[in-house]
Amino acid sequence: MYKILGNTVLKTGQQMEVGVISAPDASHADEIMKFLGHKPGIFKWHIDRCVTESMDALETRFYVGKVEGTIITNIMTVEHEGIGILGHVFTLPDERRKGACKGAMAFQMEDFRQRKGRALYLGTGYNGHPYHVYKGFGFESVIPESGFMKYYVNSDFEETYFSPSPVKTKSVEWCDWSKITALLSITGGDILRSLKWRSYGPTNFEGGFLGFKQDLEEKDDYHDAKLLITSDGAIVGLGTISRDTRWRPETAVLDIFFHPNFAGDAAILLSSLAFPDSKVQCYVDHTSEKKVSVLEDAGFTCEGQLRNQFTYADRNYDVLIYAREA
Repeated sequence: MYKILGNTVLKTGQQMEVGVISAPDASHADEIMKFLGHKPGIFKWHIDRCVTESMDALETRFYVGKVEGTIITNIMTVEHEGIGILGHVFTLPDERRKGACKGAMAFQMEDFRQRKGRALYLGTGYNGHPYHVYKGFGFESVIPESGFMKYYVNSDFEETYFSPSPVKTKSVEWCDWSKITALLSITGGDILRSLKWRSYGPTNFEGGFLGFKQDLEEKDDYHDAKLLITSDGAIVGLGTISRDTRWRPETAVLDIFFHPNFAGDAAILLSSLAFPDSKVQCYVDHTSEKKVSVLEDAGFTCEGQLRNQFTYADRNYDVLIYAREA
């Protein structure tokens, strides 16, 4: 479905119509796939699918600017229950420096607020021109001097969104994309969040989720993956058990990350995972006392310590190796 949001005047004096395409939309599928056909394979995999088929409860929108009926600029959002990721910001080379992107984004941001949106995340280069464009619309760095940016409609978003609430576990769906990003963006909690994803500290999971979801659908890299979700719909924990083919016989790697407010519920997430008939190891940074406690309660024992194994924010971290035999 295509909905006209309004019109804006470009620096050239041209009129640009701004509208939003809500995917799937067969009538605009070819046009969107062609316009964003330069995107790398993993991103194109989502684009080509979302314009032609429903992807559970994931909401994909393409905010487009048209001049004389032709798309010249695009901004995509993927959302669920007011939590979203903004990406695929692209203007045709010959149409740049006319204000097309800013014009489309003004309508996109207002539409997000009108639809009761709560939080948006994006990734860009720090301190470049796009960074300052986004900053002008209210985005700010998740951590200092970072191009991973966030926008909260209400300043108390994190406090209310991650407030204590009953939890349950679930499998991974497309609609979890932006919510996992919201969890991985928090500045509290463990530094080493996932060895599989090389996630250290606040992490932009825009592209990472696509590789993760594709592996779950098409490959056998994972033994299992589960999410911890509150009764209000917030994802507050994630756990994966992936294959570690560096060893013979093969071992498995457990990655588990949870919001500090839900450390008491982490055992629920861990117990929901189906463990393989092999040795399972979990790599934990030495500051992660709550995670260590959860692992030890589940029968894991520390079998080694790697001194000064990685550096984050100018601080060295040891890595503890916890393991459980089959």
